[in-house]
Amino acid sequence: MDSVMVVVTKAPYGTSLAAEGFRCAIGCAGMDIKTTLVLVDDGVFCALKGQDPSAIDMKSMGEAMASAGSYGIDLMVCKESLDERGIGPENLVAGRVVSLVEVADAMDAPGAVIRF
Repeated sequence: MDSVMVVVTKAPYGTSLAAEGFRCAIGCAGMDIKTTLVLVDDGVFCALKGQDPSAIDMKSMGEAMASAGSYGIDLMVCKESLDERGIGPENLVAGRVVSLVEVADAMDAPGAVIRF
């Protein structure tokens, strides 16, 4: 497998799914697999600026998303999901804002798509 797309659809806190999606992405990237991490639905909250989950004793998913590029991960954030939640691209720590059509087109390329 030469490429993988990891799709995170869940909010950053409340379950471990978003964090496990990020861990999956950095694991794949660490094995020299071309990795795309896509945030859709409530997953877009993972890239939101100003997160402070210290009250629930968790690490910031925003900080994790900000570091995605340093692992060689292409971070895509769904524009329609942002719009539905009233989030502007200026409120993101990182990521390339793309349409749902672009996400769907990108799903044709990887050897695997993994959803969290």
